[in-house]
Amino acid sequence: MPRSLLAARLLVLPLLGVLLSGCLRLPAIEPRTLDFQAAPAGSGLQAATLLESGRVPADKLVSVAEALARAPEGSLLLPCWRTTSLSNFWGPCSHLARKLGPGQMADQPGITQVAGVRSTDSLLPRYAVIVLDVGVRPDQFAALESRVQQLTGQMYSLSGALGASYCSDYQNDLQRSLGLPDAVPFSKAWNALVPADTLQVPGVKVLWVGVNEAAKS
Repeated sequence: MPRSLLAARLLVLPLLGVLLSGCLRLPAIEPRTLDFQAAPAGSGLQAATLLESGRVPADKLVSVAEALARAPEGSLLLPCWRTTSLSNFWGPCSHLARKLGPGQMADQPGITQVAGVRSTDSLLPRYAVIVLDVGVRPDQFAALESRVQQLTGQMYSLSGALGASYCSDYQNDLQRSLGLPDAVPFSKAWNALVPADTLQVPGVKVLWVGVNEAAKS
């Protein structure tokens, strides 16, 4: 196992200690609050600056439900809360899943559950869901689904245990199984694989930004 990945999985306890004590500085979380607004249809959209600018071409700004429905199989789903809190200390967009088919996604959801296929309906309450093209082609769908099945039941862990994962390295595993670059780069600042950093990967394309207006309040 790469040393950087092992270090990432050993992050949780010391990081939580820092959060609780407030004695040490964490990397800055910017932006702490999201506010997506429509820009002129057909205008440029850069994944790397999307969270900071909040500007989304009107032809790519839809509801969360519509974004989930339009997301092609193999695309990444970056769900976001409106603000940052202790429960999502990596920033508003602190999770990552992958569209598999109509109403389904491949997901490693958290401590109390295991990796597997889940309904995309669980993302409907989020403030936003950003749909990303990370290079998966239609001829790779069968291989993707096969790897998802192989990983079904995998426990959630940041500890480095064999046969376990968290959302970011789970999605990296799926990418590698298709011969594609990692979906999430290693963050030296956080010493972890930060979900929102998928927006910084060269070549990633924003297909849709779904916003839940009711989640703004």
